[in-house]
This record gives sequence, structure tokens and C-alpha cells, in this order.
Amino acid sequence: MLKVACFSLAPLYQDIVLGGSQTILNHIILGFKKHGFLVRVFSPLTNDSSNTFIGDVKIESILKLKDSFPSPFEVPLFDINQVGETVKEISNWADRIYLHGDGWILRKDFANNQIISSIHDLIYQEAITSVYELPSNKIIVPSQYLYDTIKGSLTEEKFNSKNLTIIENCITNYSINPKSNDSKNLTLLFPHRPDPRKGLNLAIEIALGFSKMNHWNKVILKVPKFNVIYDKDSKNSSNYDDDLYEEFINNDGILLFHDWIPSNKMAEYYSSGDLTLCPGNFIESFGIVPLESVANLTPVLCSSVGSLRDYKNISGIEIIPYSDVKEFVRKGELLLQNENKIIEGKEQILNNFSLDKMIEKYILAITFPNKKTNEKFSFDYKLELNNETYYLAPWCSIENTKIYHDYYGWMDKFDDQIKITSKNKIIINNNLLKEALKERILIQQS
Repeated sequence: MLKVACFSLAPLYQDIVLGGSQTILNHIILGFKKHGFLVRVFSPLTNDSSNTFIGDVKIESILKLKDSFPSPFEVPLFDINQVGETVKEISNWADRIYLHGDGWILRKDFANNQIISSIHDLIYQEAITSVYELPSNKIIVPSQYLYDTIKGSLTEEKFNSKNLTIIENCITNYSINPKSNDSKNLTLLFPHRPDPRKGLNLAIEIALGFSKMNHWNKVILKVPKFNVIYDKDSKNSSNYDDDLYEEFINNDGILLFHDWIPSNKMAEYYSSGDLTLCPGNFIESFGIVPLESVANLTPVLCSSVGSLRDYKNISGIEIIPYSDVKEFVRKGELLLQNENKIIEGKEQILNNFSLDKMIEKYILAITFPNKKTNEKFSFDYKLELNNETYYLAPWCSIENTKIYHDYYGWMDKFDDQIKITSKNKIIINNNLLKEALKERILIQQS
């Protein structure tokens, strides 16, 4: 029986999840157990000493790290030393180490184990360090976007030293019941943790745009409120622009803050909305909210940022240039009028993002961590010039005649200077080629 020790740097709770990554971890743990692995789960020490479980697997909250994320290692050196001793004991027990979301910089404590790590956000220092420098037998990424981002960021030698495989996340939070909503109000959902980069102020501005149409008695924007018990990251907050809020309220808007929704109630929550908003500039490595929402027959408006761009061909999801509020409102009105499109999208999602497919791939990754997979990078747009080949970087998109860079935002200098032909060829003002390479808008790949 294979013994697997699973580590999470984010605190874990029995019924409350603070993001899609923790939802996926629950599925992985239960999948490992069902397959016959002997599984233990470890997370940071919390003030809550009560026993909590994932299924019948106990969450062992014994790691003396900071119980917030990101910044788990902002603790005294003597605590880090104690964590090292704890990990050595676990390492002696385990056949495999699975680092969920990775970020685990104390790799030497696992010197005698095979390590399988998974990356869910490539913006935090710990995760970037893990991908770039620290050893793993296998690195799991949840999207083509993240694979391409790593491929486009590293030298060929560095990239080839890594064993990356793509395992997309699954969607299980959906209802089989038909949806009915005859309300004369418009209900908008903003089901995100309170990271300002998720775009709360933009969501209020979009809600205001709908209010000014005067098509509904009220426009209600539902937002989970900051919860100091579970969400201890000091970078997060439920703050919003007071002037924008006042204007929204004065135009028959309601900003409704609510408690965190238990994972087993999320399908009901999604079904309560008419539209779900994902308007932020947070660089999602796999956006689970849009897929869960459409699986519950609620259409979605997303910023064209990060992996959310990969959803452009899923019915019921509209991808919109970041911060283009008018386009959010226009596309939202069209989605509300096309129920068949949402049903089609649900079928696409349930076929392509199934639990069984995901668990099968995780079982293979844990059982045979050194096996390489034949992943292909997917750089869509190409420029051939002076016997050289360049590609549009995976972290960039061309929105009409403008360039959006996931890390730098709108690149105004390049307005109307880079265009795409009908055959996915890039046309660029030659005087800007050097600058586009410097800004990492264009990249070269062997």
C-alpha cells in the first residue's frame, strides 16, 4: 500500500474552502483514499484545536507555520527548525510526498522521498522559487496557460530539467435541477476571496452599469465578506470605493455582503444568480469559478487575463478586455437573452472537466512520478522576420488594437503597432521589435 503524505501551506477546514485550490485538494485526497493509498494530510497549526477531516482522513494541523497564505514562512527561525524536525518524521513514514500548491521551500527535509508538487498560482514568491530552483520528481500544472508561461519564461536547459505535466482541475459543484428565476431583480455574483486584485470595485462599476439600464427593479451584487476567522491574509480586505458605492446605491443597487458559503452549498449559491462576474486582474492559473457557475446554468463575464482566456470557446462564458466596463455590460445583456448557450456550456464543462479524469491522472503522477509526458506548448501567434521566429508571449493578449500584459497591464506604447492576420501571423512596426522583446511581449522559442 503506497503511503502518501500531502502538504498544504494554506490552512485547511472541514467545510469551508477559501479558494478553488482547496476544493481540488479535497477531491484529490478522497481519490487517493478510494484508490487504496494510505493518506495523511498536513497543514499549518491553527487556533482551532478541534478534529477536522476530509472524508475520513484527518487534517493534521501540526506545522508551526503562519496560518495564512501567502506568507506562511513569516515565523521565527526556531519554528522553522521545529517544522523541519516534524517533516523528517513524516518523511520517514511516507513513500511519496505530495505538495499541493507547492511553495514548500524546505526541500532538504524530503531528501529521501520522491516529490510530486502541484502549482496553482505562479505569482507568489514561494511557488516561483519552487518551480525555478527546487527539486521535484514531477510538477503538476492545471492549465495549458500555466505550462506555456513556464515554458516561455525559462531557458531551454532549465525547462528541460523539469518534469511538467498538465492535469486540469475538475468541476463537481453543480445541480441536476433545472434553474428558474422569474425575479424582477438582477442578481450578480462575485464569488471570490477578498483579494483586491479579484476586482471588487470593477464589479460594483459593472453592477452600476446594469442599474443605469433601468431594466430591473433592483440590481443586487452578492459578495463574500472578509472573514477574520478563516481569511487571515493581511493583504485581503472587503474595502471598496465609497463614491462608487454611493452612486450604485442611488441607482437602485444593493451591495449584499454575506458569509462564506460552505462547499456543499455552492451549487445552490451559483444557481441564485443571473450572472457571475470575474472582472479582476489576478493572474488565474485555472479559473474554477467560471466553470462552476456555468455548470449551474449561470453565465459568466470574465476579464481576458491569465488562464481565463482559455475559456473563450466555452458557451456561456464571455471574455472581455480588462476594465472595459461598457463591454462587460453589453456582453452580459446578450448572455441573459441566450439560455440555450448556457445549457450547451454546461455540457461542454461536464464532459471536459470530470472528476474521474482528474483523479486518474493524479494517481498516475503519484505512482510513476519520474515518467515524462509529451506535453506540447501552445503559442498561437507567430512572427517570422529576418530568418528569426518570434511568438506572442502566453502572458500577453491582443485586445482589438491594444496589448494587455498579465504582469504589466495595458501596454499603451504598442497601441495599433502589433496586429494579427487571419492566419494568426503577427505584424509589427519594425521599429518596436526590440522594445517588444525587452518588455517580453514577444519571445523566441527553439
